[in-house]
Amino acid sequence: MATSPQQQLHESFPGRAKQIDQILGFMGKPWAPTPPSLLINGNSSLGKTAVVKATLSIMLGGGGSSSSNNQSRSEQQLQEHRRRLPSRYAFLDCVECHTPRLIFEHAIYQLRNPPPSQEKGSTALPLIHTPTTGTSEKKEAAGSRKRKRVTNSPLDWNKCENVNEFVEWCRKICDTKDELDDFNETCDNHRTVHGSISKHQNETRYLVLDRAERLRDTAPTLIPVLMRLQELTGRNICVILITTIVWEKFRSKTGGYEPIVLNFPQYTKSETVAILRRDLPNREEEDLDLYMRFVDLVYDVFQRNCKDLNEMRHLVALLFPLYIKPVKEGKVQKHEVLKLHRHIQAYFVEAMDKLYLREISSTEWSDRTLSAASGSLSGASSSTGGGGGQVSGAPVGDRALTSALDVQNVFDLPYYTKFILIASFLASYNPPRLDMRYFAKVSNAGGKMTKRSKIAAAKKHGHDNMGSKLRQQLLGPKPFPIERMLAIFYSILDEEVEENVNVHTQIASLVSLRMLQRVTPMDKLDSIKCKCNVSYEMIKTLAKSTRFEIDKYLYDFS
Repeated sequence: MATSPQQQLHESFPGRAKQIDQILGFMGKPWAPTPPSLLINGNSSLGKTAVVKATLSIMLGGGGSSSSNNQSRSEQQLQEHRRRLPSRYAFLDCVECHTPRLIFEHAIYQLRNPPPSQEKGSTALPLIHTPTTGTSEKKEAAGSRKRKRVTNSPLDWNKCENVNEFVEWCRKICDTKDELDDFNETCDNHRTVHGSISKHQNETRYLVLDRAERLRDTAPTLIPVLMRLQELTGRNICVILITTIVWEKFRSKTGGYEPIVLNFPQYTKSETVAILRRDLPNREEEDLDLYMRFVDLVYDVFQRNCKDLNEMRHLVALLFPLYIKPVKEGKVQKHEVLKLHRHIQAYFVEAMDKLYLREISSTEWSDRTLSAASGSLSGASSSTGGGGGQVSGAPVGDRALTSALDVQNVFDLPYYTKFILIASFLASYNPPRLDMRYFAKVSNAGGKMTKRSKIAAAKKHGHDNMGSKLRQQLLGPKPFPIERMLAIFYSILDEEVEENVNVHTQIASLVSLRMLQRVTPMDKLDSIKCKCNVSYEMIKTLAKSTRFEIDKYLYDFS
């Protein structure tokens, strides 16, 4: 039983049925008037772009299949001509089209040519009949139909310098007669097809701008013009903005119409699990119950810190092969949930530390997992002949994998950036009172301390009430002022920094990479504090690459 386009969209996008119905309600009939503008907003990875693109592609893509035996020859020819019609929508990415001229020219080009999916894999650009005057019009009338398409090159209209030219081109595009009008004259059932053709000529055009927040960096009059494009052209054109910010941040003093706002809410747990269920690798081999149990576990562990669906899918793709590895090796049964949880717990901690960093792709993680597992098993079998060697050798391969992940991008850092990261680690884990001992050129001989002051200092610097000493690495990284970190940086570098090196830019880069975490609010510009967000093994490998003996400068890390 054939499904309707609306049902097909509902099945393709779980949890977005309400938003799809609202978009279809705004579109209405193809020739019906539409709202001048529509703003679709929501957080990232909520399906905004995919839903809009799929809806326009299915509803305005030129009709469905025409393989019915009951179809007449003229109707089949009509479907073939519809597939060659110009597109009724233009889909632009504002990151690629970063100037008004690029937006205008790309929109014009897409509205005057069939969508790429309808070209059947052909790389040649379709040449659409354009109205001409003078000598070229006489040549087209005298030549064959093939000659007409050769002479009408898209290069004749690919320039659009300003808003006035764009408005004129939108009027011409909406008023241009299609090739389907020529087919109307030769069609057998002329009267039956003519009605659908006349309606098709007046269909709504849609201009979709993805990542529309970039429009705020262009000309201040561009957004008001787009909001009033239907009024300026006098044609049925709808502008759709897809963005992650609210409309209030688009408003300007130049004025403009208020668009209809459609919000995409966050996915619920059931919707997220339904989407992740489709990513099951090797559906015939893997156990669906085991996979869904793992998906529930990943969601429960990461949902507080991760709201991004793409990041959640990335985590599932990375960790699921490691989750089922004991099952494939025969060490753990599928129903032994606690053993599987203990096995994957260390990897969850590692993934939590590197959330959003994207240090390694899913494919590279899978390759490294397989190579680490095979290397550990072969090494264990060569060193010991028994089965106990396999059990003891497998964690070695896992540790090799995690250590490789830790230092994946360390050696790609610039030379001075490595020392800044080392200085940040020292500032996070060393008490400030010891800076003079480790980094000053002259030692500071202080005066004698009373018994009460010694007890207070001991409590302040890592002793509990029972007198036992707390190791500094167990307390975790502590915030430090940027000024203190820079003083340590210039001390351990022991050389003059080149003039073309901007230290503060490199600090900002480390913050964006989440190797440094800013603890002060963004609106506070003075006395900025950060803390180091990398592991000791990573810093030790980093120090080894720069030939810096970090163990001599760490307090209580033995």
